[in-house]
Amino acid sequence: MDTAKISPAAVSALSATMLITLWAKAVETLKPEPLLRDAEASRMVAQIDFDFSIFETAKASQVGCCARTLLLDGITRRFLGKHPDAVVVQLGAGLDARYERLGRPPVTAWYDLDLPEVIELRRTLLPESGNIYLAASIFDTDWMQTAAAHGQPVLLLAEGVLMYFDEGRLKNWISLLKRHLPNAEAAFDTLPVKLVGRQKQHDALRKMGGTPPEFKWDVADAADVEALGWEVMEQHGLSGVAGRRYPLLLRLMYLTAWGRRNFDQKVFRTRIV
Repeated sequence: MDTAKISPAAVSALSATMLITLWAKAVETLKPEPLLRDAEASRMVAQIDFDFSIFETAKASQVGCCARTLLLDGITRRFLGKHPDAVVVQLGAGLDARYERLGRPPVTAWYDLDLPEVIELRRTLLPESGNIYLAASIFDTDWMQTAAAHGQPVLLLAEGVLMYFDEGRLKNWISLLKRHLPNAEAAFDTLPVKLVGRQKQHDALRKMGGTPPEFKWDVADAADVEALGWEVMEQHGLSGVAGRRYPLLLRLMYLTAWGRRNFDQKVFRTRIV
């Protein structure tokens, strides 16, 4: 690998999962009929000192990452269509270029939040271009107060983030959100019930070496989400937008209600109540 490239070595194993999603979008951009196009992902992959070829066989993750991004991009567009003066906070932003993909929307404020070492890498690879970077944990409250201070509708986005925290910690976090950001909307993806604790069998995580971050929170249906204190406004299965692109075994499983319940990753749009 080229030593002149930028190294992601300083980030934690959990934060390093952002390399999987970055790779997935870069690969998708080259396909003749892509689910999405992300020129920034392609550019960043070329700049990073990492052997992305290790993910070549992770067919299900490549499709899944792009399907959930497509759904969350759509939710964001619709929210901004109704609330052009909104405040958007992308939690655990990693190296995602959603702000750029959506054409740098002229919102009141767009914040991309992640841990300090990730924000440092992000600023090197993808400098702010109208959006604002926040170096913080999603469990901090300062960013909540910052978002609330604008007095505008708030949309929280969390892609590939919440499944790494247990239900108890998420309940405490939602209590903080209710206190600081009442009536905010939140859109996020969730893990199928059959994958909790099986991170070592994950087609992409297992390629990264070392001990992969643990999958802790799963969702079978909207009732599991509402039990944490969210009102579910939309629910989408990834197989509904990209089913034909999955490996054959998954395509067959997604034809059954059991397969969709237990193996189909979902994206939810919710309101904090």
